[in-house]
Amino acid sequence: MGYCETLCQLCGVSFAIARLRRADEPESAAWDYSGSGYVEEEDGDDIIENTCGGTHISGCYLQERENRFDGERGPAHEHISGQGCASGRGYSGHRISLMEMKGCRTVQCLVKKEDGWKEEDGDQEWERESEYFLTGWGDGSPDESPLEDITPPRHGVDSLIISNICYSDDEDEGLPFHPSCFEIFKKVSLLRLGTIDVHGLWSWRLVEGSFEAFFEDFPRHYGIKNANEQWWNHEPGNEFLVANPVNIPALDCLLSKISHLSPGEVFERRYPATGQRSPNNNHPTLPPPTKNSDEKKKSPEKPFNDPFTNLSAELTSMILEYLGSQDIARLRLASPSFSQLPGLLFRRLLFDDMPWFWEAKALNHQTDWRELYCKVKFCWLDLKGLKNRKRIWKDVEEVVRRIEMYRKRGDIGKDWKGRLPDLECGNGMMNDSDDE
Repeated sequence: MGYCETLCQLCGVSFAIARLRRADEPESAAWDYSGSGYVEEEDGDDIIENTCGGTHISGCYLQERENRFDGERGPAHEHISGQGCASGRGYSGHRISLMEMKGCRTVQCLVKKEDGWKEEDGDQEWERESEYFLTGWGDGSPDESPLEDITPPRHGVDSLIISNICYSDDEDEGLPFHPSCFEIFKKVSLLRLGTIDVHGLWSWRLVEGSFEAFFEDFPRHYGIKNANEQWWNHEPGNEFLVANPVNIPALDCLLSKISHLSPGEVFERRYPATGQRSPNNNHPTLPPPTKNSDEKKKSPEKPFNDPFTNLSAELTSMILEYLGSQDIARLRLASPSFSQLPGLLFRRLLFDDMPWFWEAKALNHQTDWRELYCKVKFCWLDLKGLKNRKRIWKDVEEVVRRIEMYRKRGDIGKDWKGRLPDLECGNGMMNDSDDE
């Protein structure tokens, strides 16, 4: 059948992720698709030329290494990544750090209980009450062979056949995912279904058990579609796909630097009092623009009549509560009356626009919500893990939506064979054009 990689059932990314190290990183910072050694290239000046445009353009070069396999082949050559590296055989250390990639190869599985299963210390409540349990952690993507060296061996499982697809309802291969992706599933499932619906997750794989349904038809970010080849294509620019979505070093740093306001400042941010005041109320407006001497010579323009200046601050705040971030941005362009926004509005926008940003919900009311909102938007490209969390949250919401739909149709828990419902998925590609 040939080599075939296993993907995370929830986020769609392969576990066989490779990394190209920078010249200033230790040898341990590189590994190939198997998780060991380094990305090896054949000797020859044209290798870097063909893959990355040459050393003078990319900064990449080949470093001679001792052959890992046998003594007859001569020395091996490791691909050292430069700033312009364009190789698809591993993600460049210049674009994503080791800390950001932590856990990208880690596999955990959902397994169906067998007769005689007994509880162990550390079992979660849903494991004790459902027909399923979690394994320990493994590494990488086994090719039609068991996932070995699972640690710790929870409930005696230290090796396991895993699969993204199945063709009958009595198959019991482990359902694979990243532990961080399963944490996101638990949050979304609790939010949407009120429970951690592992039976629904297991049944979803049964219902959509074909290769086409999982690998081709399920709607994913376009970067997943581009990368999902026989060997994972580590496409430059899409490094965020393998960034840890739960433990995010850059986010921890950002949150530690967010200001906390005094009670008086909280009141001022809630009811802004800067700018000129309308004679009719206390709502601030922007000062009129100054005109240069040439403009003064022209005939005076008809003054802009802003209808919102006749409204009180309370009424304008009520209007803002019904609007999303894009509508508010348009309103600010149309009316100077909304140049100063209440600080707590940004708290609501954070929760509405970023339901996956659960760290924000743990912050107190004295947080400078405007500063936090603006910094997240401004630093978005550097918050690779948070960007990946947003993508995975969207995928998991789709999984949960399908679980709900199949349950309503009676496809979960009943005979599903040969009845794959038509789903409104288009070509199976998500258009994530909102990569702010």
